[in-house]
Amino acid sequence: MTALPELVCGDLVRSTILPEAPGVRVHEVLARTMLQSVTSDRKHRHSFAASTIERSADVLQVKMNAAAVLRREVRRRSWRHETVALGVVDDPYQPVEEHYRLMPQVLSVLSEAETPIALYTSSPLVLRDLTLLRLVGRSVPVTVSIPLATLDPGLAARIDPAAATPAARLGMVESLAAAGLAPHIRIAPLPPLLADGSAQLDELLEALAQAGAARVSVSPMQLDNESGADFLEWLGDEHPALVRRYRSLYGRRGFVSADYALSLRNRMSPLVDRHGLGSGTGADDADREATATVPPAVRAETQVSELTLF
Repeated sequence: MTALPELVCGDLVRSTILPEAPGVRVHEVLARTMLQSVTSDRKHRHSFAASTIERSADVLQVKMNAAAVLRREVRRRSWRHETVALGVVDDPYQPVEEHYRLMPQVLSVLSEAETPIALYTSSPLVLRDLTLLRLVGRSVPVTVSIPLATLDPGLAARIDPAAATPAARLGMVESLAAAGLAPHIRIAPLPPLLADGSAQLDELLEALAQAGAARVSVSPMQLDNESGADFLEWLGDEHPALVRRYRSLYGRRGFVSADYALSLRNRMSPLVDRHGLGSGTGADDADREATATVPPAVRAETQVSELTLF
């Protein structure tokens, strides 16, 4: 099994298979660049993103020289020390990170360059670097965001199969909070009618508050890609009575209707306030920005990939 040449993001060094990623071909590559400008992409909250690992189907590309290239880029005189987001597409703490250990180098480079960090991960492997993250957090702002839409382990495995169990992610929140890193929880992808009941959301927010979460945001599930099609097929098998209601909520779009978004916001607001999860020290300014009274779902022509309501 080999990858198509156009899938390689840099110079190929070696192709291998690792026990940490069974059934996946790993391409070790030398990246030509690390920083990617995402200013014009409204689904991103930051100006720049970087990735150490990129995945396409059953192929992983590991950027062996990630830290060296990143160091060169953030040392440029034109660099303005803007927040760099890690993990906005592919989790940097995938199992192969335990083998390659790229993230400690990348975090150190950003810290030395006085560059704020926004880290997105659902893997407990991030706790391996907890001491380093706490040290880096003394020099630059560090935000760690974890997705968790439900406490139901079965449903969680269906909507986010690559993520750790809900219990493991709550443990991540506890450890990060104990280290003073004020974790942000993304209630995402939230499946309508399955995990969005007021009692369910209240239970989830209570568990997050007790674990030490600093703040939350919520993003309803998107159905505009292959995983969305798989979810709808599963929904038809397991919850056929909900299929018609999903069609009503989503229509021909891949995102929920404005009416649903407003209803969810109205139900979430008092719960967020009750559990003190509306804001938190350590959240970066871009992540804390307020949304409009009318959520982005009404702007169908320019709909963003993630509808953040808080």
